[in-house]
Amino acid sequence: MECPNCKVEMIRRKSKYGKGFWWGCKNYPDCKITSAEHPDGSVMSTPADQETKDLRSKAHRISEGIWGKWDSPKCQKREMYNWLEHNTKSGHFGKMDKEELKTTIEKLETTLAWKDI
Repeated sequence: MECPNCKVEMIRRKSKYGKGFWWGCKNYPDCKITSAEHPDGSVMSTPADQETKDLRSKAHRISEGIWGKWDSPKCQKREMYNWLEHNTKSGHFGKMDKEELKTTIEKLETTLAWKDI
């Protein structure tokens, strides 16, 4: 995997907060591009800078207002992924760039507003 900023190899690193791993630019901490990793070792998201990660977090927070908290048994994950598949280009927050995230957040905010009516 290549850092989109530096065009150098990204390195798998052990998390200091738990048992998991994450990917960081070879130039980390000077370059803050990172990517999360699933427990099975697969890459969770495309490498992203802090602004993109913040937008992804915002999209997740709004989604929880629509479909429920992620770890709740009442979370409607299938409905959320179905919505993403039909309303976005990438189909997953972790694959979206800043522009797609901004557009998706606007759509999510509209969906949340309609839900509250």
